[in-house]
Amino acid sequence: MAPDEHGRKGSVATIIEQPTEDTPLLERKESHISVLWSNSVVYRVLLTGFLVSLSFGVTQVPLIYVFGVMTCDEYYKSHPDAGLSLLQEPGPRHHRCQIHAIEASTARSVALLGTSTTLFGVINLFFTGWTMKAFGVKKALMLTVFFPAVRLAVQNIGVEAGANLGILIVQCSQMITVVGGPVGYLLALNSLATEVVEPAERTGTLGRLSGCAMFGTAVGYLAGGLIGDYLGIIWPFRVTLALFILCCIYIQLCLPEIHNKEVEAKASRSLSSFFDPIKMFAPQKFIRPNGHVYNEYGVLFLGIGTFLGVLATSYIPVLLQMYSTDVFGFGTSENGFLISINSLVRGFFLTFAFPHIISKGRKWLEKGAKHSEGSHGVQTKGSYDDDTEQANPSPQAPTQPPQNRTPGSPAPDLLPTPSSPGPSSSTNPKSSRPAETPPQEQETPEETSPFDLHFTQTSLLLDSVLTSLCTFTTSASQMYLIALILPLASGTGPAAKGTILQFCTPSQRVDALSAISLVELVARLS
Repeated sequence: MAPDEHGRKGSVATIIEQPTEDTPLLERKESHISVLWSNSVVYRVLLTGFLVSLSFGVTQVPLIYVFGVMTCDEYYKSHPDAGLSLLQEPGPRHHRCQIHAIEASTARSVALLGTSTTLFGVINLFFTGWTMKAFGVKKALMLTVFFPAVRLAVQNIGVEAGANLGILIVQCSQMITVVGGPVGYLLALNSLATEVVEPAERTGTLGRLSGCAMFGTAVGYLAGGLIGDYLGIIWPFRVTLALFILCCIYIQLCLPEIHNKEVEAKASRSLSSFFDPIKMFAPQKFIRPNGHVYNEYGVLFLGIGTFLGVLATSYIPVLLQMYSTDVFGFGTSENGFLISINSLVRGFFLTFAFPHIISKGRKWLEKGAKHSEGSHGVQTKGSYDDDTEQANPSPQAPTQPPQNRTPGSPAPDLLPTPSSPGPSSSTNPKSSRPAETPPQEQETPEETSPFDLHFTQTSLLLDSVLTSLCTFTTSASQMYLIALILPLASGTGPAAKGTILQFCTPSQRVDALSAISLVELVARLS
């Protein structure tokens, strides 16, 4: 079908209205929630991820360096003669800031900055999730990009002030992260990306979006180091401020508006939806065809696995910078190049290799599943289908009931109104049966493929093996090799997000993505 003026295409609906006596059994109404968009919209979303990540990345390397400079300046304010002893030491001359007291103080300041950023980022995650449901994804994305520009304006003042006052101003500026920061913008972009692609393409698109974000981060790291070396340490902060302003203009002009009036009305009436992401980890109760009630812990276990994986590996980029600076004497250019290599390889993997692996892996599992379906009762596949079809609906809004069984929830107070969007049916089991048509059957296997979960498990295992190689680093060249190898285990985050999306309805996608992002944040904080 021809796209309209906004780049949208007519599509087979994935939301079914309550049928009447006059409703044809095979008729589907076009959805106002799961509208399929043209490829240009997807590319614009990916470009947004690149641009905003570039903006966030420019100041990351200079920020650590400028903290060292400001700490050094503050130290020599109270110890004016301390640097003379360095000139009297035999051997190669030391930099005036390369003493233990200054390095320890710098590490404390950077750690405090990182902790405050993570804490405020957690709040920003809930805030962004609520604003997306209350005002729409685009407005929430605008907030998460505009307020970092305000934060950069404050940080420019802090860097100009220098010494202890400058450190205090920069650290206090992180409070602005509550209403706008990297966590919120990634959540908003992930949510927008899942709305403009086919259900079967969501996991791959989330990987591409993460890859584009990594490309932007890599360019930002490298550009920040070079700008700091050639133009002065204040210039990365000035350039970043201009970049965020340009990103705001781009988002306003180039990205589409996507609204869910029912979700927005519910979120605006009550702030209780502020904490809906936490509820995603609650055990879900379902009824098997034989009447047996069981609890589904899939989302909870997925969250625990993601938490442990991020806990084990999230500190690596910062640790690489600090270790290379203290042991091998890396400056802003070397650190920028080191981290840009890491982000660049990760971006290539997520953008090009990850979607291909997901697509091929799903097809490979489908072939095995078709052989198992020959007997139409093989327990190996039936066991999985039981769990996924029962767990695919959340306790709040069951969706996608299989043709021969319908999940039930003993907690009716958690059920939404029948108008809540769902990928294949309404909450009325009877009305969902006439809607079971061949197009829906074609979407379901790809949308609920178990390969996403298998990839998450394998990625976590491989990540742990590659991370252990960092303990054998003894030279500067090996630091670059480690930065090159570590990204080969990427993909855990996008695969986990793609998996959890199979456990929820379209109206809960924001909460599902927020839940995984929350787990990752808490792991980094730990």
